[in-house]
Amino acid sequence: MKLKFITFIITICFYGIVCSQTNAVKNQEISFLQKESFLDSVIEPLQKNPLYFEKVFLHTNKTSYFIDDVVWFKAYVGDNSNKPSLKTTRLNVNLFDGKGTKIQSQQIFIHKGTGKGQLVLNDTLKTGVYYLEAATNYMRNFGDQNTFVQEINILNNTSVKQTTSKKNYDVQFFPEGGYLLENVENTIGVKSLLNGKGIDYSGRITNTKNQEVASFKSQYLGMTKCNFFYEPNETYTAIVTINDTIIKIKLPAAQQNGILLNLDNNAAEHIKLNLKTNKNSADALRNNRYKLLFHQKNNIIDYLEIQNPESLSLEIDKKNFFNGINTITLFKDNQPIAERKFYIEKETEPILALEKTKTENDSISYKLKISQLDKSINANLSTSILPLNSSNYTETNSIKSAFLLSPYIKGYIENPAYYFNTKNEKRKEYLDLLLLTQGWTQFSLKEMIAALNPVYKYDFEAGFKLKGNVSSLPANQLALLTPDNVIIDKIFLNGKKDFSFNNLLIYKGDAVKISFVNNQNEAVKPEKIHFDTLNNASDINFKIQNSHKQTTILNEDLWNDLYVSGSIKLQEITVTAKNKRYTDRKKLINKYKPLVFDIGKYFDLEIAEHFKNKDLMYFLSFDQDVKMVNWKGQETYLETGIDKEAALYIDGRYITSGELSGVSLQMSDIENIMLQPVRGNKIFQVFTTQNYKNDIVELFNQYIITDGFDKEKKYYSPIYAFNTDKYSNWTEIDWKPDLQTNNNGEIFLKVKTDPQIQGYLFSIQGFTKEGSLISESIKINKS
Repeated sequence: MKLKFITFIITICFYGIVCSQTNAVKNQEISFLQKESFLDSVIEPLQKNPLYFEKVFLHTNKTSYFIDDVVWFKAYVGDNSNKPSLKTTRLNVNLFDGKGTKIQSQQIFIHKGTGKGQLVLNDTLKTGVYYLEAATNYMRNFGDQNTFVQEINILNNTSVKQTTSKKNYDVQFFPEGGYLLENVENTIGVKSLLNGKGIDYSGRITNTKNQEVASFKSQYLGMTKCNFFYEPNETYTAIVTINDTIIKIKLPAAQQNGILLNLDNNAAEHIKLNLKTNKNSADALRNNRYKLLFHQKNNIIDYLEIQNPESLSLEIDKKNFFNGINTITLFKDNQPIAERKFYIEKETEPILALEKTKTENDSISYKLKISQLDKSINANLSTSILPLNSSNYTETNSIKSAFLLSPYIKGYIENPAYYFNTKNEKRKEYLDLLLLTQGWTQFSLKEMIAALNPVYKYDFEAGFKLKGNVSSLPANQLALLTPDNVIIDKIFLNGKKDFSFNNLLIYKGDAVKISFVNNQNEAVKPEKIHFDTLNNASDINFKIQNSHKQTTILNEDLWNDLYVSGSIKLQEITVTAKNKRYTDRKKLINKYKPLVFDIGKYFDLEIAEHFKNKDLMYFLSFDQDVKMVNWKGQETYLETGIDKEAALYIDGRYITSGELSGVSLQMSDIENIMLQPVRGNKIFQVFTTQNYKNDIVELFNQYIITDGFDKEKKYYSPIYAFNTDKYSNWTEIDWKPDLQTNNNGEIFLKVKTDPQIQGYLFSIQGFTKEGSLISESIKINKS
């Protein structure tokens, strides 16, 4: 960063930022100096090897669920410019209860910054508040504060014993900049919480003579601020009244000398920055060097050295700051001593227009038009369509709050979406209150650099690893294959028995094979293979705060059907029935009815993985308690339990007593086993594979992937949405996660209608390739 030594009297220009001095400092000399000590100790460490920054947002179909619901969501992963992240293809999504116990986990495949998934709820969940948490492995470099957390409610009809929670009040005071100063007027933020949530209150500040020097009243979610002059050698007490409770808190002692930061962000085009001090500080200030650093995390805008800073007022053009949260940090002799965050909204918002285009018997068609600066934009969106007066949707998070606010401040934020809803007239005023009451804790330069520019420890995840070892090495190459013997990946072992297939885009339940490949390019079956348990290295510990917790960029041309972010993508694989229990019973019955006329009376058995290398009789013995018994050397039969027998059919043919001892059918040759219990007896129908029937020997065993991406399920609109009082206004009408604008910036939607539907609420979230964020709730009456 190259700065010139220039002296200004009325106008100050520095690295693109224009400042105007007020009359109070018209004749004060201010210089911008290039000081190697500050560059070496602060600027360069903050900019040395800066890490890529990722953010996450989950758009859910609603925020309140019954236990027989499904939590549908679309995931958005962006970079520090809010553009779709092309580095990560794996997102970890977890569901926690109110105590922080993990209930479910999902591994979501992310492609060009988006992915989809679902969490199926069940009746074991109790009524209460739950939390969705989402983060990539790489985000762990920045600590837990960068993790996305969404609060949802789960409603169980089972009666729950109501307990009266203890009232825990928490009243906090935050001097602007970080500390109070004697002999000047101070600004102090106030925040009051009841069991972690903001609560209304009133209060006053008194001195030792019990004289009131200031009064205050909550403005939004328990936050407010007030000003008072701090007399020297005086102490002050805040008296806060909440409901019928009076709380007295002694304010922190003021410093005798120093500089106060005071910020006014109310003007449209500039911010006003005032530095205030007292007479006691004059000598001390001249003996130290003070600097103001303007930045967004470790992205440096510029810095300003202050000489003779007894009183300084600056007006700084907002155009020169980053969109979103910016920070001013005051340094004394290259150590941070005060700080103030502020929000800049300078991007032109995309405009969404929704209009009805056609009405049919059971649906209405709409056109969604998105434009920005009168130009159509290409956007990737999702929308949940809910009843007009929906009871199950409270938008507390949005893609704007998740990308522009939460990653830049510490602690739990109550209802962050409020600050980005343009319908809220005082949202900017209250957002400044939020930033004021976030406070600033004294820390060293080393701690600041570690927080803003952490050391790279956790990698981007482009897929999953399949690791293990083999007993012998008949060849030096090992291949991973699909069930149809198509090579997915091939690795060289270099004489080692351990192997690792990396960056696999595989899904839970996929089937794969392992084969050696010799110098003649022939497949050789491994004798023994052992697979390591796949560890989820990106599992992040979840902590509830206040009971409400809160390398090289890939070129886009590299994204194609085979490779995604350097990962090898498996073909769509159909898993054979021996490894998967059919859920479509009709298909199963139709398949085997030609062999067994009453197959509808049978149910299929799930075959555990540890039986795959055994034979049929071993499975029947240890899984079904069926033993082969020889009666006095005259007859062989199958016994199950006490005085009960079993009958065995293979491919529809009954296995007689004389044939039982000759059955040597391997489980690898069996496609399905079905059972019909008859008054304690058992009838087994065993169906072999097509290869077995055709006398084809399968050289390689299939292995089922147990740790991979969770497969996205097909969404079906709830059929019960408006048929019962229980679900009226408590479920979505439709969920559309795959919305992409055409060249004209348009999306066409078809929404089902019902006589009971009075109108629709469209909750729309998404982003553009260029980094514009879209968050809108549109209400439309049906008539």
